[in-house]
Amino acid sequence: MKPANSNEFKTYTQAVKEGKYDLYVGNLFGKYDNVRTYWEDQLTRIVLRPFLRNLVEMQRSEGKGMRIVDLGCGAGQGYDILTKIDYNDLDLGLQHKRVLPYEDISLFVGLDISQAMVTKGQDLFSDKPNVQFKQADLSQGLGEIKDKESAFDLYFSSYGSLSHLARKDLVTLLEDICDHGKDGSVVVMDLIGRYSVEWPGFWHGESEQEKVREYNMGYLYSEAVRQTTDIESFPIRFWTGQEVRELAQEISEKTGFTLEVSRLVDRSLLVGRHTDTRHFNPKLKPTRRSINSLHEDYMRTNLEELILDSSIFPEHTFISPLLEDLISSWNILIEFTQRRLSHNISLPDVAGWDQFAKPLQFALMTIDRVIADVGWMWYGDPRANIIEPQLGYALRTLEYEMQKGWGCGHGLIAVLTLKK
Repeated sequence: MKPANSNEFKTYTQAVKEGKYDLYVGNLFGKYDNVRTYWEDQLTRIVLRPFLRNLVEMQRSEGKGMRIVDLGCGAGQGYDILTKIDYNDLDLGLQHKRVLPYEDISLFVGLDISQAMVTKGQDLFSDKPNVQFKQADLSQGLGEIKDKESAFDLYFSSYGSLSHLARKDLVTLLEDICDHGKDGSVVVMDLIGRYSVEWPGFWHGESEQEKVREYNMGYLYSEAVRQTTDIESFPIRFWTGQEVRELAQEISEKTGFTLEVSRLVDRSLLVGRHTDTRHFNPKLKPTRRSINSLHEDYMRTNLEELILDSSIFPEHTFISPLLEDLISSWNILIEFTQRRLSHNISLPDVAGWDQFAKPLQFALMTIDRVIADVGWMWYGDPRANIIEPQLGYALRTLEYEMQKGWGCGHGLIAVLTLKK
């Protein structure tokens, strides 16, 4: 990611020293928690798959490999996201076939302002000669890479890295990308959503100053540490889907090239990083911690803790109805699972079925079938190890299918296509 000031730089440097950016270890909290692994990374891959598949196939047809630049790369976690995308949805008989195997990568360049991140990336990927890391200040655009490298097929970012840039600096970066890229290049902007339930106090305000707020990475630490440690904060620019569309239009007019918004997707609407810390919204339940528990081996989750209500966010003309519908569907699924586990309900007994959204109907059928199919097992704790993870995936699907790309999640993924 790309720090904007000295506090931010210190935060990321310290995080590297403490091992926060080492390879995945899994846990109930921290950078590589279960939601990151089973929800966020997977949803990012689902969104990117058709775009990346088209790029790879085009390059193969021309006998070329993929050229990728990772903007605000950290220690190279974006590489893991991109190279673990399955070509198709898997059925039980298929092995993994990746959209982007290593041999199809001509060059992967990671850019980050933090030398600690660059050094860590160089160490982690020392066995991959086509993967490089360079220090760069993205607030100044693409910098020297614009002159030294030919066009990239994919200009990629992940996990809010471009929200570290002020709007004017993001304009500079996108202008450089439009000038440097080629017809058909894809730009992936990963931003922090403005309308997340994590920070309803940030929803209103139209000046540019009001869209930049102080943020922290307290979620990297346990609750005990957060209570006894002053976590450094730094400014972040929060975004809505409409603002992304306006930004793309502005860049298109300035450069004379078309930067088309191909996809906008909200990620982590009810399970964002700060639902657990409640730093910006004390009304929240620690929902992410409960979802992490669903995906943890041999850990049974108190499902009652996942029941939510709309008092966690204020009234908003068009955001409130969306979140209310999602929370209602979320609760119906949780409550059905609770009763189904106790054999107190069957699917035909669920009231209001005809009025349910299709994603909710599918989720209810999934959980009903899973419980029916594994209820006879006596070994391996099927509730903790089979039913609860499937409930987690069903809840993830609800979020994904009901989101609108308005900036209502912790993350807002914007996929843009350059046309020259």
